[in-house]
Amino acid sequence: MPESEEDFAAAELGETVAAGRGQRTDLSLSYRDWVRPPDLMIGAVDSELMRVYFEQVIVLGACLYALPDAEIAAEGVIGLDGVLQYANELNAYAASSEGHFRAVARGRRDLQRVSVEEPVVLLAGSGHQMYGHWLVDFLPKLYLLDRAGHDITRLRYLLPADTPDFAMVWLALLGIARGQIVPYDRERDLVACRQLLVPSALRFASRASPLMAEARRFLLDRVAPAPRWRLGRRREPPATRRLLISRSENADTRNRRILAERAELEARARARGFEVVQPEGLTIPEQIALFRSAAILVGEYGSGLHGSLLAPPGATVLAFREGGLDLGFLQSSIDHALGHASGYVFGSARSPEGIFSVRPAEIDYALDWLDWRAPLGGIAP
Repeated sequence: MPESEEDFAAAELGETVAAGRGQRTDLSLSYRDWVRPPDLMIGAVDSELMRVYFEQVIVLGACLYALPDAEIAAEGVIGLDGVLQYANELNAYAASSEGHFRAVARGRRDLQRVSVEEPVVLLAGSGHQMYGHWLVDFLPKLYLLDRAGHDITRLRYLLPADTPDFAMVWLALLGIARGQIVPYDRERDLVACRQLLVPSALRFASRASPLMAEARRFLLDRVAPAPRWRLGRRREPPATRRLLISRSENADTRNRRILAERAELEARARARGFEVVQPEGLTIPEQIALFRSAAILVGEYGSGLHGSLLAPPGATVLAFREGGLDLGFLQSSIDHALGHASGYVFGSARSPEGIFSVRPAEIDYALDWLDWRAPLGGIAP
């Protein structure tokens, strides 16, 4: 890695590896495809919002990198021979990463060098303290390791020492013991890895790979396998519950967004037979069971609603979302990859305090749509 900001250098990881610095195994190929429209789209919709929704027409392929003599700093910045590496398939884009890379370069002199001789997996990255990132960005990487022929229960994983407990619980449920974790201090350490495995993500900005559905099955088969029926195949448990995911008021929540009509939405949803739930108050196994039982999921756009990754095919997911352009549309892309119906109620732009608003009439319209999609008693055919 560079010794100072003046020596700062960065390159695209795929090009670096193609030039002979490591190996890359492609596990799926990139392709061009138009974005599927939302199944419901109401509220403060304008042409600019829709332009952003439909503009990402490339779904990147998934891959696994094997990098000898790599360095790791911060939450997972990769350095090879003094050059920091960005990679679109890791959601580390050149333009958006430059400022962070320069900060890493400036601070390198003050880091203590820590050597790791055994092969390790770079699993997490930016956002490693957020539950939603673990669900949609980091845990699906374990499926790619398995797809490439690795036994995830025999590998070792490089993780920041401040990785949250919920992530450690997830890993334990998947058969990865704490003794397999190699922790490092992301603010003080520069980790020199003799051999580093780097699986790509399965979502790229606002587009999800179709492999996300296989990743879901992989994860659930390990943490909560469905019962078998008489031909030996696994059967999804019945999904009948109508759930409104109440957004956490945790003061540590990043990117805070508050629906002004939150209490009104919850009251009207309860009147339609919805359960209002806060998943963060449940254990991880309880959360998994909760989302697997859902015929309908409603909530404010965010990590809580990303639990739809665990919901069965045929579920319907509705997100209340601010009208700004920077939030993205990952929710519907994940849901469509998983076989869910997915809609949005767009509200006003977020205020400086993080508040956005929707019209009460649109709450009723959205709940009418959900009643049509899945009346009380089960999912409509």
